[in-house]
This record gives sequence, structure tokens and C-alpha cells, in this order.
Amino acid sequence: MSEKLAIYGGPRAKTTPNIPMYPGGLEIGDEEKRQVLEVLDNKYLFRYYGPANVESKVKKLEENFKKRYGAKYALATSNCTGALISALIACGIAPGDEVIVTGYTFFASCAAIVAANAIPVIAEVDDTLTIDPEDIEKKISPATTALMIVHMRGVPCDMDRIMAIAKKHNLKVIEDCA
Repeated sequence: MSEKLAIYGGPRAKTTPNIPMYPGGLEIGDEEKRQVLEVLDNKYLFRYYGPANVESKVKKLEENFKKRYGAKYALATSNCTGALISALIACGIAPGDEVIVTGYTFFASCAAIVAANAIPVIAEVDDTLTIDPEDIEKKISPATTALMIVHMRGVPCDMDRIMAIAKKHNLKVIEDCA
């Protein structure tokens, strides 16, 4: 074992190249480019209005999603923050309501709660670095109306315990899987 750190001339601990931070971008090919150019060429950039003789790709995406997953409703949003705000509003979260969320998350989770005029209540994480069900129980107050569960960096939360808590306290559950 070397006494020197790699930064000072010692051997590197990692010798393989880093994967791209956003590997999904590497999947963009000719078909994706064609679809984007079709939208631009048709000048139909929005879900609810555009040229009368052109089908909305957003509407088509929503319909295909509903059909594929057997959902009653589907709403495409421009980003995950918009999706979280939409979910909070759809769940009836109102000004003054408390929503319990983990502190270990992207800032959009709390920002969405604030955008819905609710109050984020920060819960601790457990050994998985996801929201701690035991701390959820400690944070519930009469003003608590929902839980925002964040499956952080691909690690799922303990949904069986979380759903049992939600059922026991009649709380809505919004999952952030971004």
C-alpha cells in the first residue's frame, strides 16, 4: 500500500473513466431529433393550443400514457417541480397545511410544497438515506395533511411502513421518483 495520496503522486484508486453525469442524453438519436423538428416545423409547442390541423404531441403522449398504465388521468408537465406542484394541488393541499418531506433531497421537493402555499416539515433519514418512517410519526401534527416521499438516487423508501403511517393518520402520499 502506498503512503502517498494520488493527488501527491501516489497510485490512483479509480482507474476507469467516469460515466457521463446525464447518460440519458447519450440515447438521443435520429428519431428523437426528427420528432423535435416536427414539433418545431408545425409550430405546435404547447398542449392546449396550436395549429388546428396538427395533433398535439403532448396530448398524444398523455393519451398513450393513460392507455399503457390504465390511468384515468395523465398530465405532462415541463419539469419535475411542476409535476410535484400539480400533485400537491390535485391532492387538495391548502395554505397552512404541513407536508412532511425528507431533508435529503433536491430543493424542488420543498420548493413545490412552498409553491402550493403549504409548509414543509423536514424529517430525518434512516440508514438507507431515505425518509425515516419513525421520524415521520414524530413529525405528524394536526396540520399535517401529506407526506412527500423521495426515492433518492434510486433507493426506494420503506413504502409498506410509510403507507401504513399514512393510512393510520389519513395522509395523502406524493412520491417523488425523479
